[in-house]
Amino acid sequence: MSTAVAQGAPFEAEVEVRFRHCDPAGIVFYPRYFEMINDFVENWFDKGMDLPFHTLHVERHIGTPLASVHCDFSAPSRWHERLRQVLEVRRIGGASFQADVRFEGPDGQLRLSARLTIVTVDLRTMRAMPLPDDLRARMQAFLISAPPAAAGTP
Repeated sequence: MSTAVAQGAPFEAEVEVRFRHCDPAGIVFYPRYFEMINDFVENWFDKGMDLPFHTLHVERHIGTPLASVHCDFSAPSRWHERLRQVLEVRRIGGASFQADVRFEGPDGQLRLSARLTIVTVDLRTMRAMPLPDDLRARMQAFLISAPPAAAGTP
């Protein structure tokens, strides 16, 4: 894992909107965003945490299915735009973690925001399994602390 990543730093990448992502109006067809999100998460495992999906899935038999996603689409993205992608880990649990993902246009305008819950699964049994210690440790670099509670808030 890269030692240059500070505690709580988001993982960032960029994706170009391709013709295959777009509908006849020339904007991203919303199901394609889910493919982009999946590619981005895979990129985070590979480049951000230095744990390629191939190693995780094929060699270690650990799957990472998406258990839940909440997604808001704020503005359209158009063919040939480059979108900034940002991922922040919000919570690390026993067998799952929660991450926030956002895509921004070249002008910084929010295009998509999503909250993902991903579970670790033993691919031999297809049952949830505890997050491996090395994976948990790598995720810590991307864990964003919750904002402090307001005065008087329980």
